[in-house]
Amino acid sequence: MLRKILVPSFLCLILLFPTNVFAQLSAPPELDKPPQHVVRAGETLFSIAQRYGTDVAALARLNNLSDPRHIYVGQQLYLASEPIDVDLHTWNTYRLRMGESLSLLARRGGLTEETCAEVNGILNPGELLVGQSLLLPPEAMPVTLAVAPAQETPLLAALRHNVPSWELLRLNPQSFYTGVGVLLPGAGPSSSLPYPLVSVDLTPQPVLRGQTAIVALETVAPATCEVHYLERTEPCYVQDPTHLFALVGLSPMLDPGTYTVNLRVRSEGSELAFDLPLVVSPGRFGYEIINVTGGLQRLMDPTLLRAEADKVDATARVRTPQRYWQLPLSYPVQAAISSYFGTRRSYGGAYNSYHAGMDFRACTGTPVRVPAGGVVVLADPLVVRGNAIMIDHGWGLVTGYWHLSKINVAVGDVVTRGEVIGRVGNTGLSTGSHLHWQTWVNGTPVNPLQWVEAFYPFPIPLVPPAPVAEQYDHGHE
Repeated sequence: MLRKILVPSFLCLILLFPTNVFAQLSAPPELDKPPQHVVRAGETLFSIAQRYGTDVAALARLNNLSDPRHIYVGQQLYLASEPIDVDLHTWNTYRLRMGESLSLLARRGGLTEETCAEVNGILNPGELLVGQSLLLPPEAMPVTLAVAPAQETPLLAALRHNVPSWELLRLNPQSFYTGVGVLLPGAGPSSSLPYPLVSVDLTPQPVLRGQTAIVALETVAPATCEVHYLERTEPCYVQDPTHLFALVGLSPMLDPGTYTVNLRVRSEGSELAFDLPLVVSPGRFGYEIINVTGGLQRLMDPTLLRAEADKVDATARVRTPQRYWQLPLSYPVQAAISSYFGTRRSYGGAYNSYHAGMDFRACTGTPVRVPAGGVVVLADPLVVRGNAIMIDHGWGLVTGYWHLSKINVAVGDVVTRGEVIGRVGNTGLSTGSHLHWQTWVNGTPVNPLQWVEAFYPFPIPLVPPAPVAEQYDHGHE
């Protein structure tokens, strides 16, 4: 039972892995390349040089910097390293799990943390990311990984696991504290997470601005959870009682850097809390100048824009616990893309807005097909967006379709993937026939192009009951 292992009311396991942007890779670091540092907000070449015990001139020379003053957030800088004198033929790729540290993994292989750090090009072993690929030596002896519960001491751990205290201290010379990984002699089932957790994952890492990251949990007992990030709290959605997912939607205007996703898990009357680092990389966005002339200029009235945006935003914040979609989504039309998500836009002044969706260059009357099953939550002629449709696909995913010439559905309609919901048009604030397609996650506009790929292996959704039309009636009819 959870109460027997943890503090009865609340246990906060802060598993801090501040990290650099290149931390998680699909393969371990290439050994013929020097380690890198990714520039963060507020850093200078001088502060970076001080951090790694080198000088500005050496860093500038290694990275071909003509002016050491001109570095930018997200820039990757090479750092000098010495050749590594170690035989890597027996080393294997390993994916770092929550609760593990380089020190613990090195001890398991009978080597020092410094050696493993050199092999993997890690300048600061404390800056690791859950899911990072590492090269590690084979186990020097059969060991089992456990996690220290609250108020654990070496003596209590030795008694609880029935091992000699001197052997436990030999394998674990570090300080004991709540949540630290502990090596035990002998082979057995390992776990770096407390009961009832089997696994916790946050992917992709790093994630681009404007994309969606996924928090995935597996438990051995029914649980609920929520995530808190960027001053907002979002629910976890239940695939089944022991598999939960949270969707973390990120704005394309978010500053690159390392953020914290606080995960809270509740099971059997107790609560766990984890701080998961999320690395957000810059991505690349274009720039567009939109010329609004003639009668369309009246649609640029700030009061009108705000009122309509408020209506759309409120509709996009729907959070339905059932999931009607499966990756990848399909495209709503087969046509060329004329404007991409996140493009910075100017309407005759500064580039102070961005394109919240993507545009397809298609002729008026072209059928628009829904990319996944769902329920219609908006089907209205709007002033700025023209004839508009919004679909709730469940689990916080909503899609929108603007500037239509015809709307074929009504609020409350249940639609299936591939169904024609409308026709491409040129209504509202539009300078030519096209389809604007938009996706939201928990009310945040995100890049639709990520969703037309299988970017995460979600299980097949459970068949939900038929939606009730009344629950989607937001007064848009």
